[in-house]
Amino acid sequence: MPTPFVSSSITRTLPAHDNSIDSLIGSLRWANTTISYSFPFSNSISYWSSLSNGYGSQSGDGEPWRSAFTPLTNADQITFMQALQQWANVANINFVQITETPGSVGDIRAAYTSDPDESTLAWSYLPNSSPLAGDVWINTNSLLNSQEWNPGNISFETLLHELGHALGLTHPFADSDMPSKPVLPANLDSTIHTVMSYTYANLQGQTGNEFSFHPTTPMVLDIAAMQYLYGANTHYHAGDDTYAFNDVNTYHETLWDAGGTDTIRYDGSMSGLIDLNPGDGSFIGQQVYVQSNGVNVGDPVPNVWIANNVTIENAFAGQGNDILIGNSSRNNLDGGAGIDTVQVDSPRGQFTLSPILGGYTLTDNANPSNQDTLTSVERIKFADTHVALDLDGHAGEVAKLLGAVFGAAAVVNQDYAGIGLAKADEGLSYEQLATFAIDATKLTSHDAIVSLLWQNLFGSAPTSSEKSPYVKMLDSGEISTGALTALAADTGINAENIHLTGLAQTGLAYAG
Repeated sequence: MPTPFVSSSITRTLPAHDNSIDSLIGSLRWANTTISYSFPFSNSISYWSSLSNGYGSQSGDGEPWRSAFTPLTNADQITFMQALQQWANVANINFVQITETPGSVGDIRAAYTSDPDESTLAWSYLPNSSPLAGDVWINTNSLLNSQEWNPGNISFETLLHELGHALGLTHPFADSDMPSKPVLPANLDSTIHTVMSYTYANLQGQTGNEFSFHPTTPMVLDIAAMQYLYGANTHYHAGDDTYAFNDVNTYHETLWDAGGTDTIRYDGSMSGLIDLNPGDGSFIGQQVYVQSNGVNVGDPVPNVWIANNVTIENAFAGQGNDILIGNSSRNNLDGGAGIDTVQVDSPRGQFTLSPILGGYTLTDNANPSNQDTLTSVERIKFADTHVALDLDGHAGEVAKLLGAVFGAAAVVNQDYAGIGLAKADEGLSYEQLATFAIDATKLTSHDAIVSLLWQNLFGSAPTSSEKSPYVKMLDSGEISTGALTALAADTGINAENIHLTGLAQTGLAYAG
């Protein structure tokens, strides 16, 4: 147990030989995974080391001796413990609070003191053999002394950052005091990947000085590094869990899940992307941006990440036009309302697509155990082609119109199909889509249009008596060109010509 003059045992940290970890870990960590913490209430000499390896002489400028020394408020302490818990959720760490006495203090201690630089929000000391080790100091001249430490603001992120130091994590960028220490590449040295970074950047590399909503948990690289130091928390979310998101709250977090069959569910109206791959990020609900002095910069950032070595099997999207990306396990992917797309970064030929009641299965031929179930999914984007599955919706309308207007062979024209689907997804009605298709033929004569439709349906030119009734209906305005084309497209003979039943099995291939 540490005292004001002696720290707890520490142990040396060996390299992981993994840059994403080695760039974040210091040379020492606490030897015990049970780590104590306390909230100093006094700057009396009885509670602090005045030795040279401590805070120095009481007449000097050590942190506790400054006139601005102040204990954390009750509200501050509660939020500080919430930040501690975020680290305990992911790593094999047991935090224990103790009340300070002259003979006993916490491994981690937190209080206010002053630094004249307002931009210095807080600072802390890495695990080491000094009595300073693990101490966290909040600057009374900074934002943290006036802002509530609510999750999502920079104050709470600062707590996560300083606690990372107190537990053994370092900054991921170059440090002149440790010139040989590995550093993260620029594309990973960002707070979306690690709260130990100083850089606020989106995936495109555009930077600012904060986020519109800050991380509320350790992020992917933080979790990997902390688990390397102390091991993983194998009990946190070890059952069958559902991670529910909505439009009311804003999110910026990384999910650590120790086991079970798990689901991400979004109940909202915004279009987004749910990616189930470990280490990847999703765009769910309210968008989060890098900001420069309060102004959004560039594209939004992924706001819900999945930690490495985590398997979440299922994704249920909301009411928008969503993108779903599965992982290497068996996934249930439900698009909900809207025009939803499953994205697969492999060629179409690697998979078998099979219709089932209410949807499709998608099976990896090289790994048949990896079979995903697709429900309310209208599109699949493979690496080499796209497939539309909504043969009872827009894809069926486009396929039937291609057959009626351009002939049955046109159904395999992926460019034509792609154009038609784009127009349908934009909101064109079936009749408007039919008019668009007829306009593409450049035919304006009612006689020519009727002849075209007849030829494509029956394989021969119509006689005068066969086409006359339809031409008269168009001439009189009894029916529009689009409506007549839609009627022709909906005939049973057209469905046979384009093998509509077969398309319902395989989907309609299109260029996107």
